[in-house]
Amino acid sequence: MIIFVDAQSAYFGGGLEYLKNQLKALKEINNKVTIILWTNKKNQREFEDFLGHKNIKYITTPYLPYYIRFFAEQFMCPLLPAFHKADVVYMPGNVACFLTLKKQVLVFQNPNLFFKIKGRNSLSYLIKRYFQRLIARFSMIRADRIVFISKDLKRRAIKGDKNNVFILYSGVNIEEKQEHINTQKFKPFILAVSNITYHKNYPALLKAFEIVHRNRPDLNLVIAGKIMDQEYFKEITSPYRNKEVWEKIHFLGGVAHNKLPELYKNSELYITTTLLEAFPLTPFEAMYFGTPVIASKASSLPEICGNAALYIDPLNPEDIAKKILLLLNDNALKSQLIKNGKERIKNFTWENNARKLYKIMTL
Repeated sequence: MIIFVDAQSAYFGGGLEYLKNQLKALKEINNKVTIILWTNKKNQREFEDFLGHKNIKYITTPYLPYYIRFFAEQFMCPLLPAFHKADVVYMPGNVACFLTLKKQVLVFQNPNLFFKIKGRNSLSYLIKRYFQRLIARFSMIRADRIVFISKDLKRRAIKGDKNNVFILYSGVNIEEKQEHINTQKFKPFILAVSNITYHKNYPALLKAFEIVHRNRPDLNLVIAGKIMDQEYFKEITSPYRNKEVWEKIHFLGGVAHNKLPELYKNSELYITTTLLEAFPLTPFEAMYFGTPVIASKASSLPEICGNAALYIDPLNPEDIAKKILLLLNDNALKSQLIKNGKERIKNFTWENNARKLYKIMTL
């Protein structure tokens, strides 16, 4: 089978890690699969280092802004698969190719398409989001197979069941080649890993940590994630900059994925206060390294984490603080969550993901 993969939208973060690990597993379960990977110059080296060159061919073009990229995809996706005699066109980035004559498998990973999120929404952002949602609706009509990465995302996107719609859970994303990062200066600390943007709900976490600080002044909060909007970052952090608690809050910026294990292993607990997730990878990474997890009782988190997390009301800083202190002080609960986490991650492997994807492609 020859699979054409449009990786233009896999630019950074979870979407990029998802596709890298999925394609690697797909190659490993079937050595007769040939992958034609259309990517951008920024990510070409990362894909090559991770996937190698066996049974895979890279087509590289410059990185393009969203609107230009959309029209480039619509123009090139019918041509490139036809030229390379692909059997399947794989679109993992929420947008179908409307003109291809090949069988097409479309994956929805972006929860923003089907959720309403409050934030600082500029006119340009609102126009872009409306355009993306409109294209998503047409894409669901056009695709031969539609894949959602959680039941929660599917439930919000479509009503009822359809024969061409599938749920495909991600695998646990663990770097084999890990690099050291010094965590001694932060100990003891609790950890959050995600880009700093509206739906990650950092204002609630910061407020909760201020409450926790009154009881545990020795504790640090470490946040690993890119600052996506400097103005928003200043807005949410300004209430704390002149307070004592500010010295205990550490923003590391974007941290290379192979350095995250050191943070997970040395933290007291991992916490996500997000309001919106299609399929969260970071809680599983924490579980893998034996770190207890506190998670939002929101969107897909309960579905994915099951009994391996202590749940919070993400809109209630007092509840968040209460659960943090509870977990810090209850060794029996901590041990149970760690045990449950080790069992939970067995259900989510890249091999299972790849086998189910291959089956979907061959239907």
